[in-house]
Amino acid sequence: MKAILIDSKNKTVSEITIDENAEALLEEWYKHIDCELVQVAHDISKHDSILVDEEGLLKNPDNFFTYNGAHQQFAGNGLIVGRNEDGETVDCEITLEEATLNVIFFTPLG
Repeated sequence: MKAILIDSKNKTVSEITIDENAEALLEEWYKHIDCELVQVAHDISKHDSILVDEEGLLKNPDNFFTYNGAHQQFAGNGLIVGRNEDGETVDCEITLEEATLNVIFFTPLG
């Protein structure tokens, strides 16, 4: 399935393909976000959401991002995924170009 990876360390936004196997889906999210717990951080639309590391702020993060309209900055990487009317994960509807225009990266001053 099509998803969009927000890589806060390299400050890139890229389209990726995630294995749709239901048993492996959560592991795929963990691998791409680089985490052990995932949470929905922001709903972009009624079909697309940003997933982030639920423990991101506890890891002394060096890199953050936000998305235009989001309520806060997010620590670490993000993953934009789609969902259907039944709440199942599907291809995201947002385009790579739209996501790139709306993601803002931050690095804390040290």
